[in-house]
Amino acid sequence: MDTNRFKSSHDFSNVEKNLHNNPGYSVESFSQQAKDYINDMRSQNQEATKQGFLSHAQKRAHEVWEEIQGMASEAWDKSSDHSKAEEKK
Repeated sequence: MDTNRFKSSHDFSNVEKNLHNNPGYSVESFSQQAKDYINDMRSQNQEATKQGFLSHAQKRAHEVWEEIQGMASEAWDKSSDHSKAEEKK
């Protein structure tokens, strides 16, 4: 994996740029998720609350963060191994 592309696509210091590079994180996508959550709660005869939706979103964010950590860790390991191989030459 090209770590320069990883870095540029995950610029944690620039939220607007990061949102642009990751179009799945937008007000529109969260609006759809909110609608889906409300419909799901209604289908289960449960009350949909803002706090319930935020808890649901927090769980999803944690899952995504775990995926990002895994990819970043793998990229680091591969880059580290590649750098060590280059040093031996």
